Amino acid sequence: SGGLSCSLHRPRPPTAQFDAMGQCESTCSKPGAEAEVVQTSVAPMDDEMPGDMNMPAVVDEAPEPEIDPLENLSTFIFDDAKMKERFPPDVYKRFKEAITTGEKTSEDDQKVIAECLFTWARELGAVSFAHWFFPCRGGGGAFGSMSGAIKMDTMIDLDWSSAEATKPFKATLPYERLFAGETDGSSFPNGGLRATHTAAAFTTWDRSSPCFVLDRVLRIPCAFVSHLGAGLDDKIPLLRSNDALNKQGLRLLRNIGLAKDATAIHSFLGWEQEFFVIPAELYRKRPDLVNCGRTLIGKLPRRNQQSELNYFAPPPTQVNILLEKVQAIMLSLGVPMAVHHNEVACAQHEMSPVYCHSTFSADNNVLFMEVLEKEAEKLGLHVLMHEKPFAGINGNGKHNNWSIG
Repeated sequence: SGGLSCSLHRPRPPTAQFDAMGQCESTCSKPGAEAEVVQTSVAPMDDEMPGDMNMPAVVDEAPEPEIDPLENLSTFIFDDAKMKERFPPDVYKRFKEAITTGEKTSEDDQKVIAECLFTWARELGAVSFAHWFFPCRGGGGAFGSMSGAIKMDTMIDLDWSSAEATKPFKATLPYERLFAGETDGSSFPNGGLRATHTAAAFTTWDRSSPCFVLDRVLRIPCAFVSHLGAGLDDKIPLLRSNDALNKQGLRLLRNIGLAKDATAIHSFLGWEQEFFVIPAELYRKRPDLVNCGRTLIGKLPRRNQQSELNYFAPPPTQVNILLEKVQAIMLSLGVPMAVHHNEVACAQHEMSPVYCHSTFSADNNVLFMEVLEKEAEKLGLHVLMHEKPFAGINGNGKHNNWSIG
């Protein structure tokens, strides 16, 4: 399990079972050897494994970032400051009120908002837009970037003013497709639940969570419902809970004579995401990790959650490069990433942001997992976010610090 983290620091002998400090003791049984049906460490430690455990070339010093992350904050998110700057004052006022009251945005305002978003996104190089939603996946163990779903649409539409049968098209963001969309919902939460004529599902912009641009795509955070209005995602329960909290919380405040001028009660969330980072080449040698996100066979470690040598120790160079890159990307996307450090188990780490509104914060967690996995792949690494990738040692927590106000 933990030998991976040690190998990121320095080479180890091919047959070593643990390092000189006793920090990383357990190994898998050799291929073909008798194995207990329990979770274990990530890969065989035998003569076939080189001393550097097939790690990518270790960089002695982390390269300087191209752009100072603190000078690039919130560049790619259409946050409140950008709304205020780009929307006409009356449109901005009505849109903000609608977020609180739940009122529908008028068609005229939708047109203005879509044009402003299109102009801003094009300035950042966006070519497509996508409704980004979070479908229930049938309890199949979805974790990491599997938690989100997108379908990209190019920012074009037909020129409906043309009299031609085959109409020309133009670059635009159709306002009606910004606020609502239709897609296939037949396989959520699992396949075969609905007849073909009721297989459609619909997405609608969650206006409490801002749009952002990533990889030349304008992403629009959405809720996801079936043809008959049933919730098919993990966001609708949160939105309904927030509505109930707001309604009953305001009623309680008025009945006890406190904050009678309050117009809304919000829920806030600060998450802490733990994860393991291992060499991608070793990950691909383990079908159990590839298919399940956790190990299924091998030996348990002789020491389990008793170790603390890795906790808050300096991250290995390759991992630190990854964490700093992810931090910079998330800051540019408007996510206030504040902390990254080594966790208790070997090869385990954590990142977390400053708290914010619960819907936006939940979206940020899914986005973080996607970005982390993608950037790790570029460095020849793989991230494990399963809650218990290895038996007998610490699991991955996703701690939630929740409050209302």
